Amino acid sequence: MKVKVTFILFLMNAFVFMSIGQEDPFLRDFLERWENSKKYFLAVAEAMPEDKYHEKVYEEGMNFAEQLMHVALIIDWHAFSKFDGRESGIRWEEFKSEGKTKQQMIRIAEKEFDRAKRLIATFDPERLDEKGSYADFTRTRRQFLLLLADHVSHHRAQMIVYLRLQNITPPNYINYQ
Repeated sequence: MKVKVTFILFLMNAFVFMSIGQEDPFLRDFLERWENSKKYFLAVAEAMPEDKYHEKVYEEGMNFAEQLMHVALIIDWHAFSKFDGRESGIRWEEFKSEGKTKQQMIRIAEKEFDRAKRLIATFDPERLDEKGSYADFTRTRRQFLLLLADHVSHHRAQMIVYLRLQNITPPNYINYQ
């Protein structure tokens, strides 16, 4: 029975990635980059010892744990509200770092990367030129995806600086290209 359920889940997952979004060159290329970005982000998150997750590097900044959870929060909000156009609010409370272990936070981030991946994989490419708004600017759905990727890179880079400040060599970026 367990093998049958696993096989059914495998087929369902395979269907998602053979769906409409994978046929579009932009979305297909973005998904490859997104998966590599996720792997690198998670490797960076794993590299920091848990006892250093909540240390402040500077008073007005976020600590490592807050950086990690901020990325997860913005993936949730940006992918579904701005890219997909559902216009949902930011779920601040669900993405707080306080009271969570390192592994809990990493799993939350991984889940958000995967949720966004499923959304992008099934996204109708005809909608990529639709416009949405954020603050004082209007962007296409395609641009919102690029902004999301930039946001992940921005905060991952800050997390890498935190690793360096702890004299920890970050994972090698070349492995994730």
